[in-house]
Amino acid sequence: MDDFNLRETLLADSKKVIPFTKPGDPDPLAFPEIMTGAAGEFAEVYSAALEVPMHFLYISYLTCLGSIIAHKVTLNSEIAPQPRLFVVLLGESADDRKSTALNKTTGFFRDTLTDFQACWGIGSAEGLQKLMEQSQNLLLCFDEFKQFISKCRIDGSVLLPCVNTLFESNRYQNITSKSEVNLERAYLSMLAASTVQTYERTWDSSFTDIGFNNRLFLVPGSGEKKFSFPKKISFEDKAKLRDRLGAILRAVAEETEFDITPEAEALYHNWYMSLERTIHAKRLDTYSLRFMILLAVNERRGRIDRDIVDKVVQLMDWQLEVRRLHDPIDADGQAAKTEEKIRRTLRAKGPLTDRDLKRHVHADRTGLWIYQTAIRNLQAAREIRWMKVEKQWQLF
Repeated sequence: MDDFNLRETLLADSKKVIPFTKPGDPDPLAFPEIMTGAAGEFAEVYSAALEVPMHFLYISYLTCLGSIIAHKVTLNSEIAPQPRLFVVLLGESADDRKSTALNKTTGFFRDTLTDFQACWGIGSAEGLQKLMEQSQNLLLCFDEFKQFISKCRIDGSVLLPCVNTLFESNRYQNITSKSEVNLERAYLSMLAASTVQTYERTWDSSFTDIGFNNRLFLVPGSGEKKFSFPKKISFEDKAKLRDRLGAILRAVAEETEFDITPEAEALYHNWYMSLERTIHAKRLDTYSLRFMILLAVNERRGRIDRDIVDKVVQLMDWQLEVRRLHDPIDADGQAAKTEEKIRRTLRAKGPLTDRDLKRHVHADRTGLWIYQTAIRNLQAAREIRWMKVEKQWQLF
């Protein structure tokens, strides 16, 4: 059977022929076991010396890589996706080493490549234009994501609509009698860090109304104490990582379009057609295509095969669960916000003891009175219940 007929056969009966695969870990919030290739090796080497969640390093590497090759690599598709990411690393506190992941990954790329362009902070669309006149591929980095949010809230600023547009486009224009922003062939990526609390509470309608939130790829994680005195990564290990990156970039030195195998296309079709139509799922299809490119480049594949698509599907399902838990809460009042946080936490993690539930919703920050009020309201509405035997809260 030729490739065309095989493709048609598989697409016609994709649910039967190629079943949708789920991550092996029963915890939907556990990062899927997909960290391979150059990014996986980088994450393994650096996480062995630092108290940084391994997947922080893995996704940060892919973000930097995508920024470099965004203008060169795409899929053999009419929409021609670009492997650019807008990533936010989420952690509970400084102990989760979000900034360490940013600094170490961007530092590695800066030390390895002369043309790697990263900007640590931007104040306006006009400033962004000046930077992108120097380099069409730019990675915006923020140690504290709220810095970007605050700049976007300045009266008269067009930074938010500019960055929002550049997520999917390479062009932005805003011309007035007093100023002019005119960006062409702009390939913008973003890598930022934020605490969970700040991310969930810092937004207003100016961001959510234009869909900025679902343009972000959220990466939550928790660091753990491992080294009282972290050792330096050896020169030999860093040299191997630099060689791996160099080999990747040489392989995509010319403009490349990746084809997809019939089996991989059928698997992706199955996932795409079954993707739920909710606010949390918006643009997951966009990210799925971008990650196909990145994983293929990262693993030196000549085309998008079933293994690549399987990893992407796992990653997108994980991202959907992450968004359900960490989507910005727009309820009015502290009690209403705590109620929504309780719902999301129990939905994502299942039954929890009162102590664990308090910890997950940060009752120590909002106060016990607010927490207890929220609990009473949810019990009265028969949304949650207390299981006496197990001594746990659960959703009805």
